[in-house]
Amino acid sequence: MPKEITYQLKKEKKIGLITTFLVSGIAGIGVFYLAGSLRFGSGRFFSLLVGVFLLLVATLCLLGYIHFHKENFTAMFISPEGIRDMSTGHRIGLIKWEDVEQIKVMDDISSNLKRKYIVLKLKNPDEYIAREPGNAKRRSLEIKNKFYGSPICFSNRVLECTFDELKESVYSMYEQYKQQDRQA
Repeated sequence: MPKEITYQLKKEKKIGLITTFLVSGIAGIGVFYLAGSLRFGSGRFFSLLVGVFLLLVATLCLLGYIHFHKENFTAMFISPEGIRDMSTGHRIGLIKWEDVEQIKVMDDISSNLKRKYIVLKLKNPDEYIAREPGNAKRRSLEIKNKFYGSPICFSNRVLECTFDELKESVYSMYEQYKQQDRQA
């Protein structure tokens, strides 16, 4: 068994980040240019608001791309210590196997019933929710906890692997951890 299993971000997601950055950035600059020729009361404020929004989207896409680039576009790390998932956009760090009570595979409860999720049932879900620094993302973890029974749910949607490969990796590393824990 390898020391660590990693999964890369899908090529389409990398291209999507760059494309969204470019389109939003160019559109934002264009809207600002257009707003300069308008008078107040004739849509200038709205144009400036749209321009700021588009440049914010461009900035967030660029920051996401830079973040993944620093990790060589690795979006998930599965090791004998636990999982570090960057594919969902949450910043909670390492999810330790010692905090995992159970691993479940569940269907998506929303619109895409064909999608499956790996759910890590935790002993201390509130501790992991509290790690997320952003309020909106923390709320998203709370909602996942309510609906799935855990804030830690992920799929292969943005990963260069099949769901079965991801599932096998998670279960095998968890079993490896449990065997080491029994021997200790």
